[in-house]
Amino acid sequence: MILVDGHNLLYASRTRFAAQLLDGHPGTAAREALVQQLVAVFDQPGQLVRVYFDGSEAHAEQRSAQVEVIYPGGAGHQRADRAILDLLRELGSNDVDAAVVVTRDVKLARHARRRGASVVDPAAFMADCDQAAMRA
Repeated sequence: MILVDGHNLLYASRTRFAAQLLDGHPGTAAREALVQQLVAVFDQPGQLVRVYFDGSEAHAEQRSAQVEVIYPGGAGHQRADRAILDLLRELGSNDVDAAVVVTRDVKLARHARRRGASVVDPAAFMADCDQAAMRA
């Protein structure tokens, strides 16, 4: 299972999504561009990808058989981070060991590792996605 800190990835990949940024910040267009790239790369059964974005209203969107977009809802900052950590807490130890968190957020990465997940930098993750897309 791959858990993506969506806004963190978009900020870390600012040049990649520059055309979709709104005043330098990722809005709907940037989020959609990221999700579409993930749907294109993860089009075969196998890896489950959950992309978390902060959002005031809680809802989830199943974008493909492999890619789900989650808005945890609630108030305050770091809602997506809390939702990722909550899921890691809920998973059994075997499932957490297989979980990968994509983020450059130092605090989230530290907590994810403490729970047994692996952490991948967004640049490395997007490079892997590019390689997978070229093989397809």
